[in-house]
Amino acid sequence: MHPHDLDTPCLLLDLDAVEHNIAAMMAQLEGTGVALRPHFKTPKCPQVAKMQLDAGAIGITVAKLGEAEVLADAGLGPILMANQVVGRLKIDRLMALLARGVDITVAVESEFNVRELAEGAARSGQRPAAIIEVDNGMQRCGTTTPAETVTLARMLVDAGIDYRGIMGYEGHMYGQPEAGPRAELIQGALASVNRHVEALAEAGLAPAIVSTSGSASVGVASHTPGVTDLQAGTYVFHDSHHEAFTPGVYRYALTLLTIVLTVRERYAVCDAGMKSLSADHGPSFSRDGSYKAARLSEEHAHLTGAGIANLRPGDKIELVPSHADTTLNLHDTYHVIRGGEVVDAWPILGARKFK
Repeated sequence: MHPHDLDTPCLLLDLDAVEHNIAAMMAQLEGTGVALRPHFKTPKCPQVAKMQLDAGAIGITVAKLGEAEVLADAGLGPILMANQVVGRLKIDRLMALLARGVDITVAVESEFNVRELAEGAARSGQRPAAIIEVDNGMQRCGTTTPAETVTLARMLVDAGIDYRGIMGYEGHMYGQPEAGPRAELIQGALASVNRHVEALAEAGLAPAIVSTSGSASVGVASHTPGVTDLQAGTYVFHDSHHEAFTPGVYRYALTLLTIVLTVRERYAVCDAGMKSLSADHGPSFSRDGSYKAARLSEEHAHLTGAGIANLRPGDKIELVPSHADTTLNLHDTYHVIRGGEVVDAWPILGARKFK
């Protein structure tokens, strides 16, 4: 089947581009001694996670327990949850995963987190594993001083929790559009993490895991002493926002197929609105950049640009999302393309797993 025979709006996933992106990331890490633990937030699909593991990833990173449960059901792991598990309901879900034999490590950033994990372990008879999240400039979660990190590491050990290391995420790098200052920001963030590593080592609590980085900081982080693995996620599908930070390295694997409803003198309208296409990182574009989704309403997108002169009602077109993660989270299925033909349909089992 040709992709344009599908109903719209729907997601197209180019398997050739996915394989290129996976290979490009692994090539970038080759010889560095730094491993990859790709983030599931982008594909949210076990088939893609398995491709990443088969290519050499040492595990999968998740943000939510729901994503971890999807991976566990698929028999994939080990799993690193780069987020805190808070509240008895979620703690007990974590313990249920451990009872199934799932190798999952969760992040902690406070004494409160450690106490909840210890209480859950006592209720269930399980032994959870944890890393400590460090705030290296993101100003989200994480310890802010090396002394605080050492205190938490000691608490984990004393509570009988499997202390495995630390993590930090320099996501604030995406707010710096210039390459030079961005590299300096990344280096500063990683230096901050290493100050915590040094303090832990001095306390006899050297971390086995030092996990950092998104797709745009891999080039710096993979050559930073002390870093053991990276949590890059966006690279596997790529999107127009990511292209601005890593130009020419990756291919657009994910597009949204939509149909043109009407064409006017200065704009066209298609059936891809904010219920099927996100705009949190700006407008989506055609592959050649000749038109963009300049404005979204619930069920419609206004297309502008020189390319609209070539559009006709009924034309099916592909838009490259500006942010793949939030766009795919609106959908249930990838229509998998190889060599220009639809070859499969993969369920997006991790979509909307926000608990």
